[in-house]
Amino acid sequence: MIIKKDKDLIQNYFEDNSGVTGAHASFAAIAENENDVPRFLKEMFESKTPVTVAGALTGNTASGLAFGGAVLSLEKLNKIGDIIKIDSATAKIFAQAGARLSDIKAKAALSGWMYPPDPTEKNATIGGNVSTNASGGRGFKFGVTRDYVLALTIIFTDGSKAFVERGKYFADANGEIVFETDLGKKRITLPKYKLPKIKNAAGYYNYPKADLIDVFIGSDGTLGVITEVALKLIPKFKEVFGGIVFFDTRDGAYNFVNAVKSVSKKSAAKNLKDEINAMSLEYFDKNALAVIKNDYPVIPDNAAAGIMFEQDVYENNFDVLMGKWVDFLESIGVDAANVWFASNEAEQENFRIFRHKIPERVNERVRKNKIPKVGTDFAVPEGKLADMVNFCEKEFEKAGLFNLTFGHIGENHLHANIIASNKLEYEQTREMYARIAQKAVELGGTVSAEHGIGKLKHIFLEKMLGEEGFQEMAKFKKSLDKAAILGQDNIFPKKYL
Repeated sequence: MIIKKDKDLIQNYFEDNSGVTGAHASFAAIAENENDVPRFLKEMFESKTPVTVAGALTGNTASGLAFGGAVLSLEKLNKIGDIIKIDSATAKIFAQAGARLSDIKAKAALSGWMYPPDPTEKNATIGGNVSTNASGGRGFKFGVTRDYVLALTIIFTDGSKAFVERGKYFADANGEIVFETDLGKKRITLPKYKLPKIKNAAGYYNYPKADLIDVFIGSDGTLGVITEVALKLIPKFKEVFGGIVFFDTRDGAYNFVNAVKSVSKKSAAKNLKDEINAMSLEYFDKNALAVIKNDYPVIPDNAAAGIMFEQDVYENNFDVLMGKWVDFLESIGVDAANVWFASNEAEQENFRIFRHKIPERVNERVRKNKIPKVGTDFAVPEGKLADMVNFCEKEFEKAGLFNLTFGHIGENHLHANIIASNKLEYEQTREMYARIAQKAVELGGTVSAEHGIGKLKHIFLEKMLGEEGFQEMAKFKKSLDKAAILGQDNIFPKKYL
């Protein structure tokens, strides 16, 4: 274990993409191997020193930022194992928590495999992705991080270690789970609150008959320290076909998305290889398009919205699928002149840069203003998105603050970003976000579908689960972290501990 106390040497652990300032710690501990972690946690447990686990610090909710105590960095736990083939459709790979997502993807691709989750931050660590249950642009077809975690190694603050495999431990009818560690059995009882049955990254996982592994996924570094994960891989596609369609009304964009979702679900249900089956559907409002207009003059001046679609191609049928998409677009009245197609790898990479440039522009403004950004992460049930976006638009118009919205429209999951330039505007944006969160909950949705709650979104989670929910989570946390030292202030306020 490497210990650093010099403030200049540990300053890099105090900044992430959230824009939050003032992070600090007495020292940073950098684990050199997995055995360092239980020894360190036991020492911190005995001295009741708060511990914040830091990955690549690419998060948006300040969950990896310490405000006192110690930083535990897993940056040196970055080994990636060999690929193990399970059958023709599945393989697995072990990776330590500090391994970069980009490195895992690259290693899988070299052997013809793919790790599907596609978060914006490719420099994120897999430990951070698991801790927030990250997803990204291709979740419409491939789902979220949770869907690809086969096992994990987790170390608790009493120094015990558990290897948790998917399908081994389940909650009983009372929400109780008993599982093995190297120091004996642990018994936990899940909270009783109700979570929405949609894409969700808010609150501890407690769905009926919950698999234990899912309880730790998305727990934001508050229950234990994940040191290694086993990930499911699937065969890599041969090619990707895609396009960006520009619309002069939001309703036009919504109608297009609904049509694509309908035909894609039919193709998937029947396993049709030569039919439209979208891999991703991404939305950009007029303000999001405006911030990158200088980079991409192809964006029409009157564009009110844009939709990026992708389809993965596994057979030698690229031309067939491209023809199907062109025919489909024409059949629903989309003018081909308003479509920017990508038909080769270089053009497809340009699409990915296009999509990721928008959040980059947002983060540039946040760093310049030195005011935390307020970015929604809501998702709502099918058929409710138009109501949600219309509500947001009215709030934005009243406030008159700079805003833009983009995200994963295929899953009814969008990121509305409101950028404050001073502290007074920041307070306005927080109040506005609270109203937006309340609306999402009223529509049966969630206040966070992929980024998690971290330290910034307590008041929004309270709209979902209430103060009683916070109390239940605090009690549950202490059943695994008795001194309550891990990830303080993540998910719920530390005053409940």
